[in-house]
Amino acid sequence: MEPDRCRELDAGLRRPDRPKYQALRAWLDGLGDVEDCIADGLRRSSEGEDWLGFEHYVFAAFQRPSRSYTAVLCEVLARRDIDDFNYEDIVDVLAEIRDPASVGCLRDTLSWEPEWDEFRHMAVKCIWALAAIGTPDAVAAIRDAATCDAFKVREAAAHELKRLGG
Repeated sequence: MEPDRCRELDAGLRRPDRPKYQALRAWLDGLGDVEDCIADGLRRSSEGEDWLGFEHYVFAAFQRPSRSYTAVLCEVLARRDIDDFNYEDIVDVLAEIRDPASVGCLRDTLSWEPEWDEFRHMAVKCIWALAAIGTPDAVAAIRDAATCDAFKVREAAAHELKRLGG
């Protein structure tokens, strides 16, 4: 991990005019190998409870997925007590990473029904992430979700099971 590159990444992610979406991917590509810097930034911002900074690193992690982020992303996903934070973004990154180590935290998140998610969008995204992982444990979690009370969750689980052939 190069400290200068990590400082440049951190400064760029915190700028109000930071690149977004595809421009963010191109900017990250220009920086080179920054996965260690992203992992460190996720860890530092989580430990310092700098949730705005954490969210910026989550956006970078989506563009440059790495299994080195899984543990800290799952730890934050399990907290469930951070105000004004988009937990769904973490689930999206875990879907990109496709790390079997995240199956447990995704399975746990499937049953969480936060008051702000009345349509169970996060649970559906968990199903998509589990399907992207595709291990037997991930498929078993999707099978369990197929018996859930929420129609949208059952529907997403059934669709993914059919697509996976299971």
